[in-house]
Amino acid sequence: MSRTRVARKLAPLLILAAAIVGFLVLRATGPSAPPPEASERAWQVRGIAVDPALNRPTLQLYGRTSSPQTATLRAAIEGEIASVPVRAGAIAEAEALLVRIDAEETLLNLAQREAEWNEATAAVQSERVRAEADAQALVRERALVQIAQRGLARARDLRARDLGSDAAVDDAQRSLEQARLAVDARERAVADAPSRLAQAEAREARLRAAVERARLDLNRAEIRADANCRVVEVHVTPGERVRVGDPLVRLYALDALEIRASLPEVVLPRITRLLAQEQPLPAEGSVAGQPIRAELVRLAGETREGEAGISALFRVTEGAGDLPLNRFVNLQLRLPEEPDSIAVPFEALYGRDRVYRVVDARLQGLQVERLGEITDAEGQTRALIRHPELESGDVLAATRLPNAVDGLQVEVEMNSTAETR
Repeated sequence: MSRTRVARKLAPLLILAAAIVGFLVLRATGPSAPPPEASERAWQVRGIAVDPALNRPTLQLYGRTSSPQTATLRAAIEGEIASVPVRAGAIAEAEALLVRIDAEETLLNLAQREAEWNEATAAVQSERVRAEADAQALVRERALVQIAQRGLARARDLRARDLGSDAAVDDAQRSLEQARLAVDARERAVADAPSRLAQAEAREARLRAAVERARLDLNRAEIRADANCRVVEVHVTPGERVRVGDPLVRLYALDALEIRASLPEVVLPRITRLLAQEQPLPAEGSVAGQPIRAELVRLAGETREGEAGISALFRVTEGAGDLPLNRFVNLQLRLPEEPDSIAVPFEALYGRDRVYRVVDARLQGLQVERLGEITDAEGQTRALIRHPELESGDVLAATRLPNAVDGLQVEVEMNSTAETR
């Protein structure tokens, strides 16, 4: 009874063990599958055919208008504002009246200065006449001294012969001394004449300058534009009283209007070289449908806060009247023609100046020279590059691959547009 129970319990275990042994035997004696061969993935990329040619690159720049000749005109005299013919935003031609200050007070000051000048001129003439008269009087007074000396000699001779008195000698002596005192005083006057004349002439010159200053102030009662300009702000109104130094209007010269735009670092060395060679660098743009023409004249001397690189300064040669200060402007800078340059889509660029050439279905990295941009016949903007190893017929990868490295296997699908060109 007990053996039968044990046999029943062991039977399933024995069957399971026999099945496992049979599976292992079959696995060990069966045919083995060959190991799978490792295969390298080929990445799909779009390719463009290289066609070096003579192209003229351009650069899309974004800047704002500014002017180095922005000025705030201030009152040079004190008075009431008589009229303000201009308004903010108006364009004023050269010599156009901007502000007029009532000149009544200035006219009175001019009349006073002219009267003082006339008085000083008369004083100079008086000193000259006085000097001439003193010189003539000195001659006569010296003659009187000689006469007095002879009179004293006669009085002494008469007294010596008991024909004259001591009183007569004293009178003659007194007359001689008085004549000598008169000569001394006249000699001092003659000697002092150049100094008195110089003082009078200096006072006349000072008052003449005061008259000229008053006349200048009279001219300053009318504030006019020195050149064609645009009014930015007007600080006064008619009837308002201003003092010397008070601001009147703020304006800028139209012929000095500039556009300040930041240059990409990749073209900065080339722009610097072209400026040193005095190559013309024209630029075009438009504002509100009005054409704008400018010319790159210099590079900025400092990098302002918030700017990424060096700024270029363009002198506006056409359309300055349509540009207020601080207006945003989109410019297209035209650079000189470049031989052996290649137009590629921006997808072909990795970073700023790296492309991949396809050689035997594998990528080969090249460091290229960025020359700018160009717009093709279809209106698409492309990057213009150059490399001495790139020849006509070479293929560049025009698809951005996140894992692009030298030697990466690719499968190229040629761009029909590139092949047609």
